[in-house]
Amino acid sequence: MSRIVFHVPSLGGGGAERVWVLMANELVRRGYDTALLAWNAGGPNRAHLSPAVRLVDFGMPVRDGRFGKPATISGLLRMTDFFRRHRPDAVFSAPEFANLVAAVSLLLAGSGARFFPSFHAAGALPAERLGSQLARTMAGYVIARATRAIAVSHGVADDLARASQGARRKVVVINNPLSPALASAAAARLAGALASPPGAGPLIVTAGRLVEVKDHRTLLRAFARLRQTRAARLLLLGDGPLRPELASLASELGIADDVSMPGYVDEPAAYYGIASLFVLSSTSEGFGNVLIEAMAAGLPIVSTDCRHGPREILQDGKLGALVPVGDAGALAEAMHAMLRRPTPPAQLRHRAADFGIDRIGDRYEALLTF
Repeated sequence: MSRIVFHVPSLGGGGAERVWVLMANELVRRGYDTALLAWNAGGPNRAHLSPAVRLVDFGMPVRDGRFGKPATISGLLRMTDFFRRHRPDAVFSAPEFANLVAAVSLLLAGSGARFFPSFHAAGALPAERLGSQLARTMAGYVIARATRAIAVSHGVADDLARASQGARRKVVVINNPLSPALASAAAARLAGALASPPGAGPLIVTAGRLVEVKDHRTLLRAFARLRQTRAARLLLLGDGPLRPELASLASELGIADDVSMPGYVDEPAAYYGIASLFVLSSTSEGFGNVLIEAMAAGLPIVSTDCRHGPREILQDGKLGALVPVGDAGALAEAMHAMLRRPTPPAQLRHRAADFGIDRIGDRYEALLTF
């Protein structure tokens, strides 16, 4: 039986973390000896990991998604020791910096394991963190060690091809899987408490960390414009360092009473069930997991036409509105138009089925037999 390891730095609330939990669960269900290796296994995604998956937790302290330079060196050496002892047949890693660490660890361990690094970010965009800059600089080395490199969208694959000679022949595009809809009585009660009362207008929802790349400022400004013409409420699912600033901006725009920020939500399906529209205002999305989750709920979508995932998911705008990045006016107009003439839910659910865990699982399993 093949020994498979999925490596991700933590099990926080991010998209890459959820994808690896889903794929580890799927491959262990298919009979593979599967382990998930995390430098810190704390976080909401841990609760979704199948007990059949072996969890390897280094228990390293993490702060705001960072481990620090000394800890990174320690983690690399601990991974090297793990690979020597465990002797995996295949290693999957994500996101970008984790790919570099995994590639170096495999080299130091003298491991001949098949290596499948997964790339989730638009590589043409600037990176602020030193680790992210280093990972992009060393992408060529990672891909050279890779058996196959996984790009979560065709746009990310194109970025990799431009960044590394010979990448095109090694890169395979495999979209992220649809996370199964989670539903609980507690989540339904919380969502119900946020449902719009009669006369309050439709509820518009978005989901994502409250960070720069999600560009919630533009969304708030667009919503303020929309509120000038009709009643509506806005629900921001997620948490992050920009929360105080966004709350202040909502007050400044005079929309604070119509904007709710309940924090990180592990079960968004209940909230999608009470909403009329999903909006994504990001400046960059390698894929955009939240879009397919909203589509699976039959929720109409308005998204920025950012690099790269939304255009691919929405089939060039056939299944949802695409607007320029950072354009609050265009976003407000598209929201108004979509509320008036929403995309039929059946079309959205049909498209979401393309990302079902069985289909994506087949693509991953095919890599193991290549």
